Amino acid sequence: MANPNIASRARPLTSLAIGVALSLSPLAVYAESAAGSLWRGATYAAIAGLAYTNPFNADQFNLSAGAFDEHDALQLEINFRYNLGEGRAIFSQSQLTPFVDLGYASWQEVLNGIDMVNRGNAFTVAAGVRLAFPTFAYIIDFADARIGVGILAPSYFENDKGERRDFGGPFSFTEELAVGGYFSEKQAWEWRLAVQHYSNHNIYTQNAGMDFIKLGLGYNY
Repeated sequence: MANPNIASRARPLTSLAIGVALSLSPLAVYAESAAGSLWRGATYAAIAGLAYTNPFNADQFNLSAGAFDEHDALQLEINFRYNLGEGRAIFSQSQLTPFVDLGYASWQEVLNGIDMVNRGNAFTVAAGVRLAFPTFAYIIDFADARIGVGILAPSYFENDKGERRDFGGPFSFTEELAVGGYFSEKQAWEWRLAVQHYSNHNIYTQNAGMDFIKLGLGYNY
């Protein structure tokens, strides 16, 4: 037999629970926003610390930002580069240096402004070469070319308009061409303008690639 006291308490308790939930919802939203700001701040602080201390003994650290206008996408990428040897002379006063780099990229949508909400990740390993030559057009000192593989998570990118680019699966190839120059004769700081492509080369049924035009700032240790 049902307890009448419990039955009589059910309605007011339910109303109280709903009222508390509604009153706490703004606090929950604020807490979620604050937590997001904290972990993003921690991420950027960690990246800055790694770049400054160079615990992995990289030869170069590079930070770049790029856009893919067709899909309202923004990419933020960091790379640790390792030179493979001293390089080899090629042509007159030019040198070719092979390298390998490890990269991480975060993809965001920018239709309604940069909201810093991560909508995709790319972890890459790439090998390439740098062709250094006498300064061209006053500001260009080298050209880079690299090709590698990456893991995408998730394997699609959806923008704020609900448009979705399906990459077919988590595995991807990435290629990049870049030109750049040094800010001083010490060749410590450099800039790079690059075009980067992601696609799976038809390994999967879906192959919606993306192309980012990027501007990067690098430091040579």
